[in-house]
Amino acid sequence: MFLHLHLTMFALVWLFGHSEIVSGQERRIKPGDAIDIMVLGHDELSQTVVVSSDGTLNYPLLAEVPVGGITLQKLQDVLVAQFSRVMEPSPVVVVHFAESYPIKVTVLGQVARPGTYEVPNTIAFQAALAQAGISSPGAQLSQVKLIRKNDDEANVQVVNLEKFHFEGDLSYLPSLKDGDIITVPAFPLAKTVKVLGAVTKPGSYELSHRASLLDVIFLAGGPTDRAKMNDIKVTYSDADNRHARHFDLNRFLKQESEDIPMVEPGAVIYVPEQTMTWKTIVALVRDLTVFATLIVLLQRER
Repeated sequence: MFLHLHLTMFALVWLFGHSEIVSGQERRIKPGDAIDIMVLGHDELSQTVVVSSDGTLNYPLLAEVPVGGITLQKLQDVLVAQFSRVMEPSPVVVVHFAESYPIKVTVLGQVARPGTYEVPNTIAFQAALAQAGISSPGAQLSQVKLIRKNDDEANVQVVNLEKFHFEGDLSYLPSLKDGDIITVPAFPLAKTVKVLGAVTKPGSYELSHRASLLDVIFLAGGPTDRAKMNDIKVTYSDADNRHARHFDLNRFLKQESEDIPMVEPGAVIYVPEQTMTWKTIVALVRDLTVFATLIVLLQRER
């Protein structure tokens, strides 16, 4: 039995990596480290635990024993001693630093599925966000916040995910720890513009930032056939006064100009109708021709 235990112990050491345990004798345990504990024949005691900020482990028989600053070999000796007090014979115990372990990260705000997710500690920041879905159009990705609690205070770090998407620089993304909270804020309440007159879908439309006059008109479905595009009226009102400007959008389009007027939230856009269009004139001439032909035919029958 004694020989069997030692052979098993030898095999477990090589299973978890002999070099890791040897290096672990030099490396000191510190808060935040994840440690794999294997207790042969006791699956309920074999688990991965993370050293808390006060240097203790949430593990049976070790709840109040400080392990911060000691080596893995010392921790293994402490575990064997603790188990020897309640188990007969003393079990085989192997410990090593875990490379990957599960952590819990909470994602809140403008995401599709807010909640707490269990992810590997090695997961990338943007991959953790993807768990909750960041496709919401109202998400302000330049102001994502990472909240990390340390003892009685919380540290807040702003992560510019939008900049990362454009530049692909991984240095913009922090690593994650157990208990981290990620919040994705929404843009400030969107203001509206009103588009009236000869457009397909007149009404109010959300506009959180500046947009070109042409874009806003097409936001309302685009101009109708009777739209008078050379006399579009844009009105702004404030507490003191109201002012309006007229724009010839046809001129900008014919010149293929990039200086199409910009519209701010709060504007009222009116697209007037042409009183007489070529289409209307052609239809009127056609109707008059038919009417005149009928009169001539009636007179001949007399």
